[in-house]
Amino acid sequence: MSRCPVCGEGNTRDVAPFRYKTPIFAACARAECAECGMVFASPMPDGAILSSYNASYFASAHGGQPRSRSAVAFLSAVARLRLAFVQGFLAKHRIGVERVLEFGPGPGFFARSWLESVPQSAYSAVETDRSCHDSLRRLGVALVPTAADVVSDLVVMSHVLEHVPDPVSFIRIATQALRPGGAIFIEVPCRDWEHKDLDEPHVLFFDKEPMRRLLSALGFVDVSVSYHGQRLSELAARPSLHARLVQIRGKLISLGWVAPFAKKRLGMESLKDPLERAVVAPFKAHEESTEPAWWLRAVARKA
Repeated sequence: MSRCPVCGEGNTRDVAPFRYKTPIFAACARAECAECGMVFASPMPDGAILSSYNASYFASAHGGQPRSRSAVAFLSAVARLRLAFVQGFLAKHRIGVERVLEFGPGPGFFARSWLESVPQSAYSAVETDRSCHDSLRRLGVALVPTAADVVSDLVVMSHVLEHVPDPVSFIRIATQALRPGGAIFIEVPCRDWEHKDLDEPHVLFFDKEPMRRLLSALGFVDVSVSYHGQRLSELAARPSLHARLVQIRGKLISLGWVAPFAKKRLGMESLKDPLERAVVAPFKAHEESTEPAWWLRAVARKA
């Protein structure tokens, strides 16, 4: 029996084999906490080995950096939608931001969107995958080894926390120099074992309640957690005809047939590029859902 990495309780049980392709996950099962509902890899892989695996994340998990025009447009669109979401929270709580610290920015899609919107910002990042460093430097992002001495008004971690074996310590360290009144933004997949063939490369599988508990226990206030994108029920079903239609749509877009699919929809106000609207629409990244969906977003303010 393992203790829950979120609430620390020992009332957990293994619920399924851990599905993997890399041997570092061979000893794992997928476990669930009866207290907060957190799902996690149990036991966690060795910390040093997991860090090495994550240090070459794009090669290990995705076969390299995104290159195709459609893939880049999709990631740019999602970053702009995240930016609009974060800026809505900052405006609501009147939080001014001059200094941003991002963990795991990858090649910098969110950083690019932020710096286009707020070019006077000082933007720093902790990124262990060195294959991303050149693109980040070109954007004007200052690479730092740790968060220890980086005072910030906003901490960003998008699709990072699901790779972290100890989320409590990770967030505590990441936000130790976040100023009181500053904000944190987190995005993670939501219960993605339900619609994927592999659990790897993730070791944590969040839903609303464990995320809310995590941030509240760490002293954050004005915690808001929400679902975005396609509903999990849709993703799990994935009718073959629908999948085929999405594939055909993608092929037509790659051939230049963008306009028929680039309708402006509610929630897409920040997407000015027709290609970005076209490639992101089927995944509903612009929509907030009332039931579990592809992405879980959390924002909160440091007390």
